Amino acid sequence: MNINNQLDELFGQWRMHEASTNGIFIPDGYVDEEAWSGATLKLMILLKEVNSSDAGWDLQQFVREKGYLKESSTWPVLLRWTYGILNGFPEYSEVEQRYLDVKEEADEFLRKVYFANVKKIAGGAKANHTDVERHIQETGEFLLQQIRVVNPDLVLCCGDVIFQGVHELLKRSGPHRFELKQTSGGLEYIMWDDIQTVFIRYHHPNAYYPRAMSYTYLMKEIQKILS
Repeated sequence: MNINNQLDELFGQWRMHEASTNGIFIPDGYVDEEAWSGATLKLMILLKEVNSSDAGWDLQQFVREKGYLKESSTWPVLLRWTYGILNGFPEYSEVEQRYLDVKEEADEFLRKVYFANVKKIAGGAKANHTDVERHIQETGEFLLQQIRVVNPDLVLCCGDVIFQGVHELLKRSGPHRFELKQTSGGLEYIMWDDIQTVFIRYHHPNAYYPRAMSYTYLMKEIQKILS
């Protein structure tokens, strides 16, 4: 089966899990297989939960329909991060100078990114970390299977609760070959040797950090990991 057929089957099983029955299940959606297969670096952005109670849509559909242009907090930061990672880690000043062009180009480069939520049940504007953590514990095997199917090179965990949750999953659901590491600049990451995937621990795009500092630190530390 191709990637999307595997995801479709996986989401069907995930939807039937008891942890997914007390709410609206919103799948992450499908990979753009042509863009994904042609990407030099396969990047997965792992978020907490969907801020929506509307059924009948998915995260990849939201991106394809340019929903990121209407959202004012999370996505402007994610656009900068993903553009930087996929385009040779340019300096922050360069990205800011041509940010209007970056938004116009986003429809092209975001096709090479796979966005996913660890919690597939719709939440609110502010995630409840205890609830997110519980969902990772209860449906974690599905999450690891999803990552195996997509097989990204790099997974950016947007929030400590996500990174810690993945780390615990790998420890308790093994056997998995992985190593918790840290860059010289202090950025924690996990090398999951089984599928040669790197998980990076980073803050959520909505976290209050100076935008230039947040971008620059992430770009420099990822370059160290990939070098």
